[in-house]
This record gives sequence, structure tokens and C-alpha cells, in this order.
Amino acid sequence: MSTIVGGVDRSPWRVSVGQDRPRLTLVQDRVAPIVVAVDGSTASGHAVDAAVRLAAKLNAPLTFVYVRRGPPGFLGTPVFERRLTKELAEARRVIDGALLRAARAGVAVEGEILEGSPRKRIVEFAGDRNARLLVVGSRRRRLGRSVSSAVVRAARRPVLVARAAARAA
Repeated sequence: MSTIVGGVDRSPWRVSVGQDRPRLTLVQDRVAPIVVAVDGSTASGHAVDAAVRLAAKLNAPLTFVYVRRGPPGFLGTPVFERRLTKELAEARRVIDGALLRAARAGVAVEGEILEGSPRKRIVEFAGDRNARLLVVGSRRRRLGRSVSSAVVRAARRPVLVARAAARAA
């Protein structure tokens, strides 16, 4: 079954119709993308930089994913709609910035905005896209668990946790 997302066939399978019956074959020429989680933070910027460098060296496509939680529904229609519009504009700004950085490096790139728990949705998205690598940024958390550590624990594929370069003394 072929999945069409945004007008692009994402399925690794191709259906060809023969004389007697359709045949399903695996397409080998598609390169699995590197999925990069972005959120507009400094740590996310480090993840974008690391992923763009890797994608350029590996000649692999990049897919940036921004996961937003969404405003609470109890706010009422006008407040909910304003918050939703604001959140989507921020997500688009972050994705567009990452897309521009990758395009300048000559890397094939696309972006997605998802809704839900970042810990779960990032891993699910990477699995759905059959990503060769998942890149996330790391920032220090004083309270709560970090998204990057949750992704590392849950992912069934390699995960690169990008951090800022250490400064020389």
C-alpha cells in the first residue's frame, strides 16, 4: 500500500501491473532520511547543524519535525484559536529556519509539524519514515525528564544527541 503525504509517495514499495496480476516490489533507490527534532531552542540549533553536516557527507535527505503540544481545549473558542494560530506560526518559523539552513548546504530537505507528546511523536515519526538516524538536541533540565533521554530510550534506531561544542580554555 502506497502512502501519499503532501503529494510525495513515501512508501518503500512500488506496485507494478504485470500480465497476470499486480506485483509488489521493494524500491531500493530510496535513501532513508535523517529525522531531526527541532523546537527553536539553542540545543535544537546544534541538532540542525550536526544533522546538516551529516546529511551533506552521507548524501542523505533530511526531515525536520516540530512537535507541539497544542493549547488546552478548555480555554474556549476565541482564546484557543488565538493560541493555536500563535503556536503554528512559531512552529512554521522554526521549521522554515531549519529548512533554509539545510537548503544553503545543498541538502534535500522537508519539514513536518506534528501535535502530541514530543517524546512519543518523534519516535513514532522516525519509525513511520524508516529513518536511518534520529537527531535531537540536548539541554540541561533541572526539573522533569528530558525529551532527548526519553527518545534515546524509546527509539529503535540510532540516535545522535547533539550538544554545543566544548569551549577551549
